[in-house]
Amino acid sequence: MSEVATGNRSIANKVVLFTLCAVSQSLLIAAEPAPIKLIEKFDRPLEISYLSWAEKAAIVNDSLVVRETDNRGGVGYLVDWNLANNADLSLVMRIKAGERNRTAACVVMLKDDKGHGARWEFPLKDAPAGINDFTTVFPRGGASLSEPNAVEEGGKPDLAAIRQIQIMGDWLGPTDMDIEVAGVWLVPPTPAVAAARNEILQKRLAEEAAAKVRQQALIDQYSTRTENSPSVEHIAAVAPNMLAIEIQAGRLIPASVIKYEPQPKDKRTEKKSADGEIESIIVERDGKTLGWLIGPDRQWLTLWESVEGDPLLDFIGDDPETFRVQSANDPAYAKPITPLAVYRKSRANAWAQGPGSLAHRHTYYLKLPASLVSGKTYNINLGQLNTQQQEANFTFDVSTARSEAVHVNQIGYRPDDPIKRAFVSCWLGTGGRLELPALFRFALVDEKSGKKAFQGNGELHYPATKDEEQARTANFNGTDVARCDFSSFNEPGRYRVVVDGIGCSYPFEIGDGTWRHAFEIQMRGLYHQRSGFELGPPYTTFQKPRDMNPADGYKVTRTRYRTVEKGETAWEEFPGGDMGESVPQAAGGYHDAGDWNPRRVTHMRATLATLMILDLFPETIASLKLNIPPEAGIPDILAEALFEFEFFQRIQQADGGVGYGLESKGDPLPGEVSWLNSFPSYVTKGDYAASWYFAAVGARLARLLDPFDAKRAGGIRASAVRAFEFAENDHAADFAAGLTKTREEEWRHIDYRNLAALELYQLTHDEKYHTTFLQDSVLTDDAPVLHTWGKHIQEEHAFVYARLPENLGDAALKKRSITAMRELAEITLINATKNAFNITVPDRTKPQFIGFYTTPDASALVYAHSLTGDDRYLGGIVQSTQFQSGCNPNNWVYTTGLGANPIKNAFKLDARFTGQAVPAGLTPYGNIDFAKWNGNYITWPITYIIGRTMQPNAFAWPTTEAYWDLGGWPMLEEFTVDHWSDNIIVWGYLAERK
Repeated sequence: MSEVATGNRSIANKVVLFTLCAVSQSLLIAAEPAPIKLIEKFDRPLEISYLSWAEKAAIVNDSLVVRETDNRGGVGYLVDWNLANNADLSLVMRIKAGERNRTAACVVMLKDDKGHGARWEFPLKDAPAGINDFTTVFPRGGASLSEPNAVEEGGKPDLAAIRQIQIMGDWLGPTDMDIEVAGVWLVPPTPAVAAARNEILQKRLAEEAAAKVRQQALIDQYSTRTENSPSVEHIAAVAPNMLAIEIQAGRLIPASVIKYEPQPKDKRTEKKSADGEIESIIVERDGKTLGWLIGPDRQWLTLWESVEGDPLLDFIGDDPETFRVQSANDPAYAKPITPLAVYRKSRANAWAQGPGSLAHRHTYYLKLPASLVSGKTYNINLGQLNTQQQEANFTFDVSTARSEAVHVNQIGYRPDDPIKRAFVSCWLGTGGRLELPALFRFALVDEKSGKKAFQGNGELHYPATKDEEQARTANFNGTDVARCDFSSFNEPGRYRVVVDGIGCSYPFEIGDGTWRHAFEIQMRGLYHQRSGFELGPPYTTFQKPRDMNPADGYKVTRTRYRTVEKGETAWEEFPGGDMGESVPQAAGGYHDAGDWNPRRVTHMRATLATLMILDLFPETIASLKLNIPPEAGIPDILAEALFEFEFFQRIQQADGGVGYGLESKGDPLPGEVSWLNSFPSYVTKGDYAASWYFAAVGARLARLLDPFDAKRAGGIRASAVRAFEFAENDHAADFAAGLTKTREEEWRHIDYRNLAALELYQLTHDEKYHTTFLQDSVLTDDAPVLHTWGKHIQEEHAFVYARLPENLGDAALKKRSITAMRELAEITLINATKNAFNITVPDRTKPQFIGFYTTPDASALVYAHSLTGDDRYLGGIVQSTQFQSGCNPNNWVYTTGLGANPIKNAFKLDARFTGQAVPAGLTPYGNIDFAKWNGNYITWPITYIIGRTMQPNAFAWPTTEAYWDLGGWPMLEEFTVDHWSDNIIVWGYLAERK
């Protein structure tokens, strides 16, 4: 065997004799001598190190040592290897597992010069923990270089151009990782390995034969074209020679809630919890499932959703011979042309709650031998693909043919916004990366006249081979991303972005009212979350009866449960602490999320944000009309804030304490809606954390309400003062008992105290609150850092302090606040350059879930711009909105009812089970980095529902595209109202700024 190049070094082939004992079911190297090739011997410093291994993995005595950490990290080297002549060899590792190791496998990844990667998984059961010597371990199934255990997005790496080797945990955890690796080798297959490979081959051949039988059965059943057949919905280009055909297979038949009228032969099936309580009752009639019985007395029936329509025979479309492309006016296609290649991505886009059936949107990408010509018409023959249409015609007009590859901010822009951009990208599913040119032409086209209003050059901004620096270092797009800048254009109108050779975007508007409209829509989301309150015309088309209102007999009592002691979700303990004291005034507040069981005091994070916008722009925002029930003399913006705050004021304890809020003993039962909720609610006992938060909101609200209703403001002021006093005493008692130091969220609670003291100081001018504020303010540091997760997050505090009236506060601290805010804003701007879509965060370690992609984390930029007027910060604010507002690979606006193409199926049970459209103003949690956050509590819909039909595998979808708008996936598509505060701050500021 020849030498293998490894950067600046080469390693000669060696012959090593491994004497290994037999291990049950393992694939260890045989005891006889065998020629092997050492490709990595860990004799140099690591060049790649990330996540949980970043500080824990080290090179010690020519071994990689990974200890006192978990399986969610990795390390590696940049290399220059040509392994093309070694395709039949297997990677092996010399591993020693420590006593603390609980991880099932170690993984080797190889990547080529285009970023394509593959993984080989090494079972650690073959290196038993506690063995003193190293054990040689083969990858699962003896996988060869040419047939890895798993392939990353984009396809197998080119073995002739390997540029990176990584060693990592299996990410199936978290579990403890405790291993040493003495080297990575290439070896010929032993007889045992050859046998294992053959067994896998025979199994695969059998599976392929069975698949052909299943495919023929599907052809026999669905090949006839009918009105139930899949339909071609959209055809467009994504590159000059790449045509995308979108096909819809199946449609969702919505649920509904009806009065249950039992029939004698109805069959009821009960499902019980571990403690014997009934969780659901399913009704069947004439052999068909009807749905769930719901409500406290099971007198109502939620009919199951269903999916109707034939599935697509997608495997037929995977064959390029299926398609023919021809044109009567493009000479290059005068004769029918077969695509050079066909790629596919198939997404589940409807999920029937109950039966779990799915509808799908399939996109086929046809790689053509010649570029399409704008203005020409093309006929696509779909062969034996079972669509309703065998042929489809497509006129390629770049000005009107909307392409999924062109992404624009559908909220639009104000004419004076300093940044205006569009992006270009397309991940081809099984085809992986779409390579984009370094430069290309684009234009803005007026939607009415069709005339070009602006022309410019787009440029490749972030190639797929370039890593992004976010919570972890990787490329989260799976394809090239280009950017089109038209910041200098400020002419009002409605436009599309047109990219030469590709097509155009969804329409967007440049106008003075764009951001105010977005702000209004998000505020409508708060209205649509009102609890204890009837929704319907004339204020909204979404209808919900009055729900969970004690005046209607709904049971609400107080519980001794104190949230600071055991957290927010120890639901089973709420009933045990029931004091039996009815709380008839406990109606109102916001539903927490798509369900309704908690009504938390921290939901008022959205209220604080609303009040901040009112405080910044009192004259203009007070005129805002939200189409909510009016309150005489009170601006709508204040009326919405009062609705939420006064709910908590009504349940405030006599001693001034305010608890976390209301909670039931668990999430809703299957099929239930809020007004037919089976579970009673419990008002939690007052605690210092909730009381401080309540005091902060109350103080700000009282100050801003005073000009409109002084008497009502006075009552709120008194409630805030009483809550703060209670919190101080309550915390002092817990502190004296040594309890506070064990609470993980204590730093956050102190931030609540800090803000409450500051707001009360601004309200009352009482210096005692200023003294309290300074006790825990980071502003007392010589060089304050405003945002340090786990210690303090005080940018809002610093902003409020900097804006105190001249007669309040310390001038030096005000100046320090501005300096610290500038520094945080600068960090935020830098972080936005580290990813393709300029996603903006003040902390680069922020996890990529729960609003990371759907709300703009740009409050620091808002505060910095307000204080300094620096237009760079204003530009940062605008760019922070891009991804959430349509500049994303799915071209979705992540807020319902907003933009040309908003998401449709945010997780909201009251809409879902009544068959209504989801109301406007709901912003979900959004995309998740599944490579890091893959616990079953997050990814169970992939495991049990959509994973079996997605193409490629759902875990392989790039993070920026991994959102499917199904409306049934809590961690992806649900929301909590407090997370909307980012939209409120950013959109409100962009709307009302001078």
